[in-house]
Amino acid sequence: MTNSGNFLSGIGDFLSGAGNIYLFIAVVGSVIFILQFIMSIAGLHSDVDADGADFSVDAHDMQDITGLNFFSLKAIVAFITFFGWGGYFFGHLGWGGLGIAFGCGFLMMFLTALVVSLLLKMQQSGNINTVDLIGKHGTVYLSIPAGRASTGMVTVKLPGCTRQIEARADEELKTGTAVVIREDLGNGSGLVVKS
Repeated sequence: MTNSGNFLSGIGDFLSGAGNIYLFIAVVGSVIFILQFIMSIAGLHSDVDADGADFSVDAHDMQDITGLNFFSLKAIVAFITFFGWGGYFFGHLGWGGLGIAFGCGFLMMFLTALVVSLLLKMQQSGNINTVDLIGKHGTVYLSIPAGRASTGMVTVKLPGCTRQIEARADEELKTGTAVVIREDLGNGSGLVVKS
């Protein structure tokens, strides 16, 4: 019992004097953290593409933290950075300082995963599927030949935006003709008829 007590006491003494180790970890983590931030701003790196692609954005919900990705590169770097800073400032407390360092690291890991999750949730695709446009009204922008031979263009008004899609028709439709999208023909093309 005395040997294990001395061993634990020795580790506690080592931890209380490990300020330089904590500082090294904090500085390295901070440099990587800053580089990640700069690259994210410049658009050179995204957690969405690099390591967030393995979970569904639609599955995320504030009440469901199981969808958070704690092992993304950003979350791990946040843990290392704040573990180092927590240890640097509280390392003199020995075992307590180590606990505080881990607490700081895990807190920032959680917050980073939460922020990335919320950003993914806010991300929207500008693409609208032709299937979603069935039944919508539009106007012929480029004339559509008869017999579905080739495509023309139709402008469809949606809430807050307009979209132009390729369209085919059974009868010839001139520019300016009001139409309704009846069917999805695949490849972003729709079958339209006069409305």
